Amino acid sequence: MKKKILHIIVKSSYAGVTTYTIRIVKNLSQYEHHIISCYKGNAYKEIRAQNIACENLISWENISYKSLLLKYYKAICFFLKNRFDIIHYHHGGIGVLLLAVIFRKKAQIIHHLHGGNLIGDNSQQDISFIHLYLLKFISKRTYQFAVADHVFNEYKSNVKSIENLKLIKNSVPYFFQKKESRKNSIGYIGRFTKEKGFKYFISVAAQNKIEQPELDFIVMGEMINISDSVVKLIPPSFDIYQFYENVDLLIFTSKAPEGLPLVVLEAISFDVGVIAYPLKGVVEILGDDYPLYIHKENGVISEINHFYSDNFNRQKLSEINLKRSNMFKFEEMIGKISSFYNSLSLKN
Repeated sequence: MKKKILHIIVKSSYAGVTTYTIRIVKNLSQYEHHIISCYKGNAYKEIRAQNIACENLISWENISYKSLLLKYYKAICFFLKNRFDIIHYHHGGIGVLLLAVIFRKKAQIIHHLHGGNLIGDNSQQDISFIHLYLLKFISKRTYQFAVADHVFNEYKSNVKSIENLKLIKNSVPYFFQKKESRKNSIGYIGRFTKEKGFKYFISVAAQNKIEQPELDFIVMGEMINISDSVVKLIPPSFDIYQFYENVDLLIFTSKAPEGLPLVVLEAISFDVGVIAYPLKGVVEILGDDYPLYIHKENGVISEINHFYSDNFNRQKLSEINLKRSNMFKFEEMIGKISSFYNSLSLKN
């Protein structure tokens, strides 16, 4: 009989954590996987279309503190009704993780530290006393996966618990593909929030349409009231080939705490240049000397001009992308997760 794995995510959307979870499910078919999301998201239909069991605790997409009690009630009912061998918590609020610990039955719990702020659902780098206390309590009752060196070190420093902590770095299931021709297109993919830099990307696109009309701006995602003359919209999907094959650059202007961003790993696998702030997780992927870092406020346009200038060394960028992408092996990541699943199954 297949071991039953429950994956918990905050929303059945196209966010990185959900993408990561889908890739685990698709590549570890020897287990019976089930996903619960706290809120229904825009990727729910595609997840179900891939024959992945997925259930939403709350059927609307709005995430609000007003729904916390309902979310917790639904989570308790779900845990009481169902039994799993392993509960793999990715994202969804530390309250849901605490409920999983309390109502786990005999399940072993993995706390996956996707975010660069340990908790994964807190937009601030500073961790409140209550959250920190809960993390210390939960650390003794779960196993932790850190997605990056800096996440591992931060957890070790703040929670001061490494007994159950493992480093399993993010990766993506794509072999490096050298880009042979220039597309004159710049792309954005990800969550459309202020801290992720989406509004800034739109302003950059609008300005460049005036200064460099030959450049196209492509966005993968759902948006409202965005002029077609500013950006070209590709509907969101877990199939990202079309997006990366049609852009030269990825704009990643996040200033939020980042773990090891999947979009950056994807971009370099497709030999797409990445314009980004040198955040800890970004630098861990790209290295200290990546030629397209933003070193000043509103420095994206100057980096775009730098990339498309005659003196930019595109061959050297490809060599860097190849070298860095080869450092993050998908098979190794999946193998470590599978081995850990097996070790936990033996304890049940």
